[in-house]
Amino acid sequence: MVFVALVGLTLILVRGTIFRSLQRRWPAFLQCSQCCGMWVGLAAGASGVATLDRGRVWDAVLVGGATSVLAMATDAVLLKLLGDPSEG
Repeated sequence: MVFVALVGLTLILVRGTIFRSLQRRWPAFLQCSQCCGMWVGLAAGASGVATLDRGRVWDAVLVGGATSVLAMATDAVLLKLLGDPSEG
C-alpha cells in the first residue's frame, strides 16, 4: 500500500498542474516520472516511511528503485490509456 502512495505522490509531482512552477524550475527532476520516483522512494526509504527492514541505506536504495520502476510503468500505462494531458 505504501508503494501505491509513493507512486501516486510521484505522479502528482510530475503531472499535477499545481506544481507547474516547480516543474519549470527543475525540469530534469519534475518532468520525468522515473527520476522523480527514484528520489521520492529514496526519501521514503531513508526516512523510514517505507521500510524493508534491511537498514536505512538499503531501504532507501531498494524503495527508491522500486518506486522508480513502478512510477515509470504506471505513467506509461496511464499515458497510453488516457493520452498526454499536455497535448490536449
